[in-house]
Amino acid sequence: MDRLASLFEQLSLPQMGRVVRHVALTAVGAGVIALAVGLFTGHALFGLGACLGLGLGLVNLRLVSSSVAKVSAASPAHPRRVLASRSLARLGVCTAVVIGLAVASLPLGFGTAGGLAVFYFLLAILLVRSLLQAAGSAAA
Repeated sequence: MDRLASLFEQLSLPQMGRVVRHVALTAVGAGVIALAVGLFTGHALFGLGACLGLGLGLVNLRLVSSSVAKVSAASPAHPRRVLASRSLARLGVCTAVVIGLAVASLPLGFGTAGGLAVFYFLLAILLVRSLLQAAGSAAA
């Protein structure tokens, strides 16, 4: 865990802001493409679900950053425990939303799950790219 934290410490706040903006813009683009493909192929609910999943990922990312800021400002005795419990609650809400949508409409639920998966894949790829760029500029 400490190795992961040291990796993220390589990114400055402006770099993290750029990563978040880039993820948001890429997610919006992916949502537009998913909706267009869904409409074109006759699977509009799946495309709509993908957009909902991407949006759910964006909301979760925003809630993570505000949660970290609040915990940092409050300085509780066990900040990792507070952050972990909040993350678990967010994960539970996301899971309940996906399951609820899948019960209502299977294509909508699968699309939402797929949209969430694509969002976190994009986030991981863009974070790794930024970390590699930061490591490359630090070595130069």
